[in-house]
Amino acid sequence: MDFFSALTAVYIGAAGSLLLPQGGGDMARLGGGLFRAGVYVNDFWAFEAEAGLMERRAQLGVQGVWHWWGYERLDPFFTFGAKGWIDDGDAGPCGGIGAFYHIDEHWSLRADAGATLGIERESEMIYQFAFGVQYEF
Repeated sequence: MDFFSALTAVYIGAAGSLLLPQGGGDMARLGGGLFRAGVYVNDFWAFEAEAGLMERRAQLGVQGVWHWWGYERLDPFFTFGAKGWIDDGDAGPCGGIGAFYHIDEHWSLRADAGATLGIERESEMIYQFAFGVQYEF
């Protein structure tokens, strides 16, 4: 069995996002949008890449998504990975929590809250909140 035959689903999503940097630095509160694309490797684990465009900065990130339990429609999860912001240089490891509300077998609403430890520049922590939709193929 090769890697691609083990994948269970591919998804894309879009969300509105708000960044709240803390601890000095030259980042300000930023709003913008995110685009995510990911792949489920089984019923509990997914890996995704995200790209965002904030007011004055671009964001890139990769993260894992772990679904730890869920009901028929409500599906909470943890995230872990790394994020960075182009033009500012803030980057670091990230983690967060979130939940899906599955509308049907393809469409879901997604809410996330996460934090990125700023190890590259002056921002100590960067908090991010996002809310959007996701489509699973």
